[in-house]
Amino acid sequence: MGSVLQDIDLTLRILAERFIAGLYLVKAGRFIFVNDNVSRYTEYPVKELVGAKADSLIHPDDKERVKIEARRMLRGESHVPYLFRIITKQGHIRWVMEMISPYTLDRTPMLLGSTMNVTDRNEAQERLQASENLYRTIFETTGTAMTIVEEDMTVSLVNTEFEKLSGAGKDFWEGNHSWKEYVHADDLGRMLRYHHDRRIDPGSAPRSYEFRIMDRQGGVHDVLNTISIIPGTKRSVSSYIDISGRKKYEDTLIRRETELRDKTRDLEELNAALRVLLKQRDEDRSELEDNVLSVLNRLVMPCIEKLKKSPLRESDMTCLHVIESHLKDITSSFVRKLSSEHLKLTPRELQMAGLIKEGRTTKEIADFMNISLATVEIHRH
Repeated sequence: MGSVLQDIDLTLRILAERFIAGLYLVKAGRFIFVNDNVSRYTEYPVKELVGAKADSLIHPDDKERVKIEARRMLRGESHVPYLFRIITKQGHIRWVMEMISPYTLDRTPMLLGSTMNVTDRNEAQERLQASENLYRTIFETTGTAMTIVEEDMTVSLVNTEFEKLSGAGKDFWEGNHSWKEYVHADDLGRMLRYHHDRRIDPGSAPRSYEFRIMDRQGGVHDVLNTISIIPGTKRSVSSYIDISGRKKYEDTLIRRETELRDKTRDLEELNAALRVLLKQRDEDRSELEDNVLSVLNRLVMPCIEKLKKSPLRESDMTCLHVIESHLKDITSSFVRKLSSEHLKLTPRELQMAGLIKEGRTTKEIADFMNISLATVEIHRH
């Protein structure tokens, strides 16, 4: 067997020099041959690997799974390389992809294995997966409805909030339906134009705008859409904030403002009418006061003066004086008003002005006020 193994070993070594993967033979669970590639990614010299147990490099957490996968491959139940971790001589953890097959040498059963160090690729995949998980977590927990749309308008990804907003689940939208199906017909033309322009020049279409979403139950939602193209792609990501409540409030506010303007206009017209009425009332009152004063001074007071000069009983004269006193109180209120407008005139001058205004002659005024004609003329002047 030794000479045969030497011949096989020589052949394997020649092939191993040109083989891009790690290549090894295992007999009774121990390495009897490894190529330099295995030595490089395990950081063990070839002489230390030959004779070592084949599973000594496998990460403890992966040993059982590797045994299961290896047996399945040996039985022909699997032809797909399997991944697992190894621990290098320096204590580093590396990922390798392995395939094994049965091999017989001089009637001795062995295993022929090939492995490839995929640590860089696997770590990149892990980073990608972590990034994808982070992205999906943010996508799901952002608190707003979100979608990702392909260039052909297919909805490729939605989050839970969009499911609520649209009234349909991920299995309905993702990869199966176009965003056109949730846009109100009156907004569709504008949205199609934005979709086309954005993919030619991302800056040519607005980044935020309002439109209406039709849910699967026929409801209408006013939304504020913020959208951008994912760098290096023709895909777009959108977030939607439902502003239906704000829209209703704005409509109510506009209606109430209109009602308030109408009521304000009505009040202004009413106030104008009241001002006219008040002015008319003041004019009527002034005219009434003038008429009353005129009648009292021109007709009543002269009669009282004549009665005072006539022979009357004492009781009648007392009654006459009471009447005269009350009438003077009435006229004095009018005179006080006149005096407030002509503060430079004395009460006697105001009384004289009232008589002159009534058109009384000098003699009538002199008799009424019991003064001389000359005094009346001075007052007239």
